[in-house]
Amino acid sequence: MSESAVQKALAATEEALSGIDEELERHAAGHGRVSSPRQLTSIRDQLAQMVLHLSSSPLPPKPQRVRGVGRVIADSWTYDSPLAALVLDADRLYLQA
Repeated sequence: MSESAVQKALAATEEALSGIDEELERHAAGHGRVSSPRQLTSIRDQLAQMVLHLSSSPLPPKPQRVRGVGRVIADSWTYDSPLAALVLDADRLYLQA
């Protein structure tokens, strides 16, 4: 895959990771809007693994990449969540890179 596709996926994944961190901070302050701290931490771990994959060369073969984060979002989060959109976009770009 092209380097620009990997860079785009990396930027999207880092943005989603930042969004997850912000939501975890809101939960810690008692003002969480999405999900639970446990689920957010799990998603954060998966996003961090995706960043590692995207930062290394070569990427793991597609069948060996982190999967499932998008399914969790689609199955349990509201469709109008900006954070959900960030995570789903990162997941899509990562799997396509």
